[in-house]
Amino acid sequence: MFFHDCFIRGCDASLLLNGKSTEKTAGPNSLLRGFEVIDAAKSKLEAACPGVVSCADILALAARDSVVLTGGKSWQVPLGRRDGMVSKASDTANLPAFNDPISVQIKKFADKGLSTEDMVILVGGHTIGTAAWNNVIAKDVTKEVSLVTITLEASAFIITYPVNNAIDKESNETKKVVAWVKAFIQLVEDEFVPMVPSKNLTLSYSSESSIEEELKRKSNTEELLMKFVKEVSSHSKTFILFVLLLATFSTLALGQTNRGGGGGTRVDFYRSTCPRVESIVQSAVQSAVRARSTIAPGLLRMFFHDCFVNGCDASILIDGTSAEKTARPNSLLRGFEVIDAAKSQLETTCPGVVSCADILALAARDSVVLTGGRSWQVPLGRRDGLVSRASDTANLPAFNDPISVQIRKFADKGLNTQDLVTLVGGHTIGTAACALFSYRLYNFNNTNGPDPDINQAFLPQLRALCPNGGDGTTRVGLDTGSVNRFDNSYYANLRNGRGVLESDAKLWSDPTTQRFVQQFLGFRGLLGLRFDVEFGRSMVKMGNVEVKTGTQGEIRRVCTTIN
Repeated sequence: MFFHDCFIRGCDASLLLNGKSTEKTAGPNSLLRGFEVIDAAKSKLEAACPGVVSCADILALAARDSVVLTGGKSWQVPLGRRDGMVSKASDTANLPAFNDPISVQIKKFADKGLSTEDMVILVGGHTIGTAAWNNVIAKDVTKEVSLVTITLEASAFIITYPVNNAIDKESNETKKVVAWVKAFIQLVEDEFVPMVPSKNLTLSYSSESSIEEELKRKSNTEELLMKFVKEVSSHSKTFILFVLLLATFSTLALGQTNRGGGGGTRVDFYRSTCPRVESIVQSAVQSAVRARSTIAPGLLRMFFHDCFVNGCDASILIDGTSAEKTARPNSLLRGFEVIDAAKSQLETTCPGVVSCADILALAARDSVVLTGGRSWQVPLGRRDGLVSRASDTANLPAFNDPISVQIRKFADKGLNTQDLVTLVGGHTIGTAACALFSYRLYNFNNTNGPDPDINQAFLPQLRALCPNGGDGTTRVGLDTGSVNRFDNSYYANLRNGRGVLESDAKLWSDPTTQRFVQQFLGFRGLLGLRFDVEFGRSMVKMGNVEVKTGTQGEIRRVCTTIN
């Protein structure tokens, strides 16, 4: 009750108000219990000290006492809340839900100023209590095909699936099936896996690795699904039959769609239509980086900025007076001529085949490799976007974003907190203009002093490079001592108070993200993460954000203009 109250209009006891359309009547609150306890405490308090103690404070204390009485440790509860005067059922729409994916959960908590760590801790309140399993999932896939009704765990879930329509990738029926399979995988991830009693689930499931992603990473989908079936062998034979049916469709479905819209991309997309695509792009990038080392970080940033605005569709490459390219966050990007050079050669070799969006994705990978990073396979098949507006760049991650905002912006793209810390690690190569961080050196937050997150031994070095009132265009390396080398020294600099941008420095000072930095550094007994491996994985994930495939968009003849 306290959790739901705080998440709606703040901790103001608005959940306690009676009425036909108050918060109490909304679906998520319909099974809450204990209102009479608050009423009883209020009645006694009104007798002892009338008009003094708010219902909001009573609820906060009652929540604490409930934890203590079930074996939890006590804590001091700050008091002084006042009771709210508004209670509307419609305000409960953004309460965390039982089927929210992790990205949505993170966003909802971030909207309340709570970190990912707070989220995991607070949801741990589920160590006491129960849940009702009477939610029904039904998908009206199509009226033209027969449906098989599958019952799981005593009719807890009702799932329908078409079985007799031919596999036609372009048919509306198949497209609906594809969308439905995605929904089913989400259902299994969010609702079914927690019901499995075995602690040794064969499918390597975790909060940061969805079953959908596991299926995409495995070549033998049917084998993987059957391993999962072994874990749920106590359930009906009908369910096992359903899994076999799902295996039949899964290659089609997972090739067509994924969370974030990355359907249709695959590693061998140009195998028959333009087999030299990767070597041609690599050659163009290699020539440019050898001539000018700053090209590598430029191409990497360009891909990042492209994917975060209308998806990875090369809209950042389009020329125009109000195109994305002209927006302030993109004004210092470099390397556009490299993409143009690669496109020109590809149009000669295999005209009208390779998209500018795929060229940019490959160029970003090659830039990492040419500066010492580890390679990864880039799924291809993106098509080029038809819209490019400077105004759409407003939600790009910014140099002064607090961690909660960074987490929200990444979550909006289906990227989790680990992806955030990993991808920002791309700052291990490249520079930033003094104008983006000099405020940290002299008058941080109007204190007439420096940002306390800056190492005092590092401060004179930065001030020498960026004197107060000096040239704001002067460039400073983001990874001191390793500006042209792709490695994890960037994280060591964050730990040592040598982060240049405020948003970077916060990765260490905020505990939500600090734990991932620590894992990349591999210390304090934490299970380490390999930056060179995780970076490629997160790049693939980001590279599938809102991509256009199939008949969406176009294949531009020239990357700077729509056909």
